[in-house]
Amino acid sequence: MKLKKYKIKNYKTINDTGWIDNDNIGCLVGVNESGKTNIITALLKLNPVDTTSKINALLDYPRSNYSRDKERLEQIEFIEAIFELTNPIIIGEEEISCSYIKVTKTYDETMHYYALQDTDNAEDRTMEIEIENLSEDIPNFIYYASYASLDTELHLPTIINNLSRKQEMSEKSKNKAKTLKVLFDYIKLKPEEILDLGKESSYGTTKTESVIKAELEKKKERKVLLDSAAIQLTKDFKEWWKQGNYIFDFSIDGDYFRILVSDNVRSDKIELESRSSGLQWFFSFFLIFMSEADHEHKNTIILLDEPGHTLHPLAQKDLTLFFNELSKKNQLIYTTHSPFLVDAMNITQTKVIYFEEDGITRVSENLQINKNMAKKSIYPINTAIGITVSDTMLIGCKPIIVEGMSDQIYMTYVKRTLMKTGEFNWTEELVFIPVDGTKNIKPVVSIITGRDNELPFVIVDNDTAGREKKLSLEKNLYNSEKNKVININDYVVREVEDAEIEDFMDVSEIEECFNREFRFSEEFSYNNEDKKSIVKQIEQFCLDNEYDLCPEWKVNIAKRYINRNKIPSQDVMEKWKQLFKKIS
Repeated sequence: MKLKKYKIKNYKTINDTGWIDNDNIGCLVGVNESGKTNIITALLKLNPVDTTSKINALLDYPRSNYSRDKERLEQIEFIEAIFELTNPIIIGEEEISCSYIKVTKTYDETMHYYALQDTDNAEDRTMEIEIENLSEDIPNFIYYASYASLDTELHLPTIINNLSRKQEMSEKSKNKAKTLKVLFDYIKLKPEEILDLGKESSYGTTKTESVIKAELEKKKERKVLLDSAAIQLTKDFKEWWKQGNYIFDFSIDGDYFRILVSDNVRSDKIELESRSSGLQWFFSFFLIFMSEADHEHKNTIILLDEPGHTLHPLAQKDLTLFFNELSKKNQLIYTTHSPFLVDAMNITQTKVIYFEEDGITRVSENLQINKNMAKKSIYPINTAIGITVSDTMLIGCKPIIVEGMSDQIYMTYVKRTLMKTGEFNWTEELVFIPVDGTKNIKPVVSIITGRDNELPFVIVDNDTAGREKKLSLEKNLYNSEKNKVININDYVVREVEDAEIEDFMDVSEIEECFNREFRFSEEFSYNNEDKKSIVKQIEQFCLDNEYDLCPEWKVNIAKRYINRNKIPSQDVMEKWKQLFKKIS
């Protein structure tokens, strides 16, 4: 199953987060004490791998409401989650096909299950079902806040003993034992085997030639096994850690197993524990998640609290690539306040976590939310976008300036669709940089142009602000390269007066996405004869019917649009190819 959305409520600093959409990777960004950890620990307690992670009303219920609600706490829910089934199942005698399951859990550890047709009916509880009717189990959640570093020298008899008695050990010792276990699992060696191959027979002061030969053969085999494992680990680790060319070496002296590390600059073999804390952290993290993907982590959603805080910023960016690899087998939700762990090219996976004056945690998908208490939480996201701008100067990407977040979402989707369908290829990576309105286009262009004096392409809407900015750029900064300032109106299937990025898409799909997102009592219907853009038509429709649109409505529609599995009409696809041929 796949977690599609979730809602936390009545939990610590959280009254009600509202529904939070989730994909293969979820990134929760916020300042310290904003409530990020509360969200992922609530998720953990829905269905934890570790059965000791139970909900505790005395510790977990919002303290300010405890005395008021203590008599009915057992029946109060703290979480709802919607999972997509791998395969639809049939429910009941009427054979209703079900593709989604909603799970709720109360403070008395009671779970309820509801069949849903789609995620748009998230509040629907009309069809409660028994867990036995499910074709697959609900995924477990596993939470990691820290990773135990390995000791310099590992005493094999102690390791073997610790691995057999983990329940009797302290939490710190358990973590070390787990890290040791995954190390040996990953390199496909058994501590007992390594220990046994090094044992010598006791024959006093002399040994027969045959005994000596047998012992040497066993030690030779042990050396080959250790060398082979170290070579494989070095190769695998190099694929993900880009901050140096590290070489691992395993050595053994008597009963003591040692992990040594060298690199192409410092050839001396140094104990792992003496290397940087960042390298030690990533090494432990790498081992745990690469070795457990098909075992302990199978059918598991991974929750990471502030991962990689000891890493150099560039290593943090490498970590996001590692997250992408992990997410192929496990969904992943992590918290951070580092801009280097925010993937600006997949910004829809990011949620802003902040608290207002009342101290209550709030969650928003609007990454441009204009609230004083949210600005500090949003800062890493804005910084991440700025870093992406810098990266285009450093690694030779081709930057294209777009007005806003929804423009970036749509254009990145179009790029990937054209690549997937084989309609178009290009040699340079195209990076779409949102600048939050036309007013910010010129300063961002100035920064990017500093790389090699080449002006980037700019795409603007055909509204008043877009037309005026196009004229201004062509008159001044782009006077000699006017063809690089593109009005989206030139690439829409049906010309309208004030075309925006939504008109560049399949408008019938935009219409459907809007109606499914908001489900107003009256459905919006796109008027093909009207010369106004679909955005203007939607805004007029809401005004006429007195419907309120949230500030982030365009971003929400964009996210819904790109999650459809539909190929656009041939006319729309042709316009996409024309535009991308120009900018590439």
